[in-house]
Amino acid sequence: MAKSILNKIMIFMMAILAIAIATSCTSHEYYKYKIGVSQCVGGRWRDKVNNEMLSAQHLYDTDVKVCITNADNNTQVQIQQVDSLIDAGMDLIVVSPNEYKPLARCIERAKQKGIPVILFERKAATNDYTAFIGGDNVEAGRVMGNYAVQLCNDSMRLQRKPVVLEITGHLVMSPDRERYEGFSGVMKKHPEVDFRHIETDWTKEAAYAATKKWLQENKPLDVVFCQNDLASLGAYKAARELGKEKNIYFLGIDALPGEGIDAVQQGQLAASYIYPTHGEEIIALALKILEGKPYKRSNVLKSTMVTPQNVDEIALYAQSLAQQSNYLVTIQNKLENYLGLYHTQRTLLAVTLAAAVLLLIAVLLVWRAIVATRRANRKYKALSKEQKIFYTNASHQLRTPLTLIIGPLRQLLANNKLNQDDRNALGMVERNATQLQQLVTNVLQFHQDVQQQPGEENTVNPQEKSHRAVQDGRHDIIVRDQGDELASVLIIDDNDDMRQYLRTLLLDDYYVLEASDGQSGLKLAREAIPDLVVSDVMMPVMDGLTLCRKLKSDSLTSHIPVILLTARSTVQQQAEGLGQGADAYLTKPFSAEVLMAHISSLLANRKRLKDFYASNEMMSLTDNAAARGLTTPDKKFMDALRDAIVKNMGNSKLKMDDLGIDMGISRVQLYRKVKALTGLSPVELLREMRLQRANKLLKTTGKTVSEVAYEVGFGTPGYFSSCFKKQYGKYPTEIRDENS
Repeated sequence: MAKSILNKIMIFMMAILAIAIATSCTSHEYYKYKIGVSQCVGGRWRDKVNNEMLSAQHLYDTDVKVCITNADNNTQVQIQQVDSLIDAGMDLIVVSPNEYKPLARCIERAKQKGIPVILFERKAATNDYTAFIGGDNVEAGRVMGNYAVQLCNDSMRLQRKPVVLEITGHLVMSPDRERYEGFSGVMKKHPEVDFRHIETDWTKEAAYAATKKWLQENKPLDVVFCQNDLASLGAYKAARELGKEKNIYFLGIDALPGEGIDAVQQGQLAASYIYPTHGEEIIALALKILEGKPYKRSNVLKSTMVTPQNVDEIALYAQSLAQQSNYLVTIQNKLENYLGLYHTQRTLLAVTLAAAVLLLIAVLLVWRAIVATRRANRKYKALSKEQKIFYTNASHQLRTPLTLIIGPLRQLLANNKLNQDDRNALGMVERNATQLQQLVTNVLQFHQDVQQQPGEENTVNPQEKSHRAVQDGRHDIIVRDQGDELASVLIIDDNDDMRQYLRTLLLDDYYVLEASDGQSGLKLAREAIPDLVVSDVMMPVMDGLTLCRKLKSDSLTSHIPVILLTARSTVQQQAEGLGQGADAYLTKPFSAEVLMAHISSLLANRKRLKDFYASNEMMSLTDNAAARGLTTPDKKFMDALRDAIVKNMGNSKLKMDDLGIDMGISRVQLYRKVKALTGLSPVELLREMRLQRANKLLKTTGKTVSEVAYEVGFGTPGYFSSCFKKQYGKYPTEIRDENS
């Protein structure tokens, strides 16, 4: 009990410590605000925005934690991610919608939860957002449209109108719709320009394919405007492959270092529009909202166009900003690690102090509990021991007398010579005895199984009793050897009346041997090799389960069927008995008819197995189906016997004592074991194996009859011929003539 209390306290302490460590390692409670960001897609432009937001986490007086997700251009994934950010308890969410309409529901749900939402760079079909921040996409399209018209005017051809092609997305997102609105609005004001429009999926590959198809159809083209630099570079690639890139101007949007800016410097793009990121301004707007400060609902970020005239200056400036941004990200990451370590150490210190207090309390409680528990344990163990002894003895002492009452009663009732009054009286006794049996079973149902059961008291010394039982057994063996071939049954039970009752049941049909405990029964079984053993489970010196296990593991007795009789009636107890190798398990009080049926069935099975062995060649024992019916100890015994016979087959003076020495058992034990397994005596088995070997030699070799006779161990050819004729119905010479 004290140990249990200590275990519970220690588990409680460890749980507190584990929770504290997990909290310190995985949570961000030391941040004042947590901001979730849902990006619709990845790419270098959005990587730049993300780095700027991460760099700004600790730029302001209030520390924030920015958690960024990427939907990878999948609207359903973005809906799930925004819902997850809402459920995670973010203080504010920044969303760049992948599509205009589907994200409206998530934004409305965030508002219902009281979570502010900032739409970044793109808009959604709802007015429930808190604020918007991003570039002016209509203005971006308008600026690029005016520049496209300027390029057309600078290279105006007299033969035809200049053709301006705009390649957009599917116009389901606010950026492509607004950029198209700005660009196409300018084109409508210039009828001298032939404006064309193609919808794609906004990717470099799609722009490449659209441009290549246009040019392969020999359509005129002067200016191509794509709504991002990568798509414009895809269009440029298509024109270059067809050798037409020098006659076409390519315009894009984003102007990132390493992409659009480099393309303008290299002459691949005629211009690009810097679409502003300013992630630090997103965090600044978020903090204004969270801290209740004044803010604008619509925040448009100003920008400019990159042309060959200003590209070098802008490239230098962009490179400097990118380097500074990388420095800030590195500093921010280190600061994150330091803050995490600091808060972890602080949490561990608090937990350690709490654990120390709990440990002191636990020691005091355990000390008090130990004193009380030791006293209670002593009483409990004494009570449990007495209870176990009581129910064990009660089960054994009640079931055994009930068996001895009900069994003889049913035998008497089966007597047809009883008058009606006697029959009625015995019937009443039998019914009440059966009712008593049921009551005993119910009362003892909860009795727990124990490995060693105490037996009945006996004034006779167990060793003397065992010795006397063996002597009695030897007497019965002599009687059996001189009598008819009746099967022998060994009864092992420490109750004299039970042995007498069983002897009365069996004596008319079997030779009966008796032993009063497991040890004497095991010794008698090894000497007498009975055909079957009926044993009680609860006995002194050696219990029935141990006896059964020893019988089944000994190659000399492993073939003997064992029936266990016991007062132990639970399923687990029966399984334990069968697990020790018992062939049947009968609960007291048992039916005499059922016991006799079990004995008859087991002996019949053994007889069928013996008949099968006797009718098959011993030489092929290891390969035939009969061998598979043997238990492992029995098969090992028969294999060893066969090997011993084969080794000594040519010895015409071979005696059974010699075979017994080779097998490590006495001549009598060898006789009984072989007889039990094969139905043949060792001498008969030896003769059959010699004749089988001789028959094979006569059919497969050119040896004479005399040579064969001597080789298989017959003293004279004449005796060999006589035995061979009796076994196979032909003389050896006839077999020789048939195969010559």
